[in-house]
Amino acid sequence: YIVEIWSQVDKKLITAHALERVFAVYPWTTRLFTKLNGKFKATDIGVQEHAAKVVSALDTAVKNINNINFKQLSSEHQKIGVDTQNFKALGQAFLVELARQYKLKFSAKKHEAAHKFFKQVAEALSSNYH
Repeated sequence: YIVEIWSQVDKKLITAHALERVFAVYPWTTRLFTKLNGKFKATDIGVQEHAAKVVSALDTAVKNINNINFKQLSSEHQKIGVDTQNFKALGQAFLVELARQYKLKFSAKKHEAAHKFFKQVAEALSSNYH
């Protein structure tokens, strides 16, 4: 289902909204984004730019769904001090945004598939942490 879901959504829009939600609900996640100058809305350019990076990583994950390998990305995030819980929080924010934006099209089976996918992504992003 995740390939179908990911092919049907406006990836950049949903990712920017998921990031905005994480920044609002978990304000400590903004500490590594000082270059955004407090501008954490989905429409802000800095959030849009980071959303594009996240979309690229998620595109890779969808293409390699049976073997998501984010070792390098994991190392990079560890070096800058990203808490692994942030990956889980972003996954949850994606679920909320998918449900909010796609309502009835986001069936229970699609929700389950997305939940498993974002859990796999969070685990892969945490893989190189000590």
